[in-house]
Amino acid sequence: MAITEYIMLLVDIFAQLGYPGIFVLMVMESATLPVPSEIVLPLGGYLVYRGRLEFWSVVAVATLGSLIGTMIDYGIGYYLGRPAVLRYGRIVRFSHERLETTERWFSRHGTSVVLLARFVPLLRTLIAFPAGMVRMEPKKFLAYSAVGILVWDIALVYVGFLAGQNSAQISNILESYFLPLGLASIVIVAIVAYRSLRKRPD
Repeated sequence: MAITEYIMLLVDIFAQLGYPGIFVLMVMESATLPVPSEIVLPLGGYLVYRGRLEFWSVVAVATLGSLIGTMIDYGIGYYLGRPAVLRYGRIVRFSHERLETTERWFSRHGTSVVLLARFVPLLRTLIAFPAGMVRMEPKKFLAYSAVGILVWDIALVYVGFLAGQNSAQISNILESYFLPLGLASIVIVAIVAYRSLRKRPD
């Protein structure tokens, strides 16, 4: 199956999920589950270009979902503290080191980091935990989060919309790189496997 067929299959799945699917996926993403908004939102924007969804409706459900998800993480930090955050981290596969990095950001930049971190991959969801742990005022946390999340969502949905306008060009670029990258991956795996076999004692 060509890379363009994979993309179109993914688009069809998202079209069937519609607004409820985008909402649920963004709740999961902001609750630090492994759901990348960098894929969900541009696909939503592409469906806007295709006339399957409406731009501001996608932004609205995505932002609402993100706010609910981030309040879940904030609540864990606020009511249950650091031990609960670390236990939750083991479940959703974020490390103790990542939490410490986020805590350092928070202590260095103060509450404004809640807004700034919304534009930094990884930190954009993790920042809710230290905000809760230091008991940042809930209204202030929600206000900062809403501004950052709204800007992020608008930008990524619009990126998907623009990609739809240039979908043929993007597909050609993906296809031109997909085969060489695939072949390179096979060669690398073969080399690693060969070296592992040579190191194995007889």
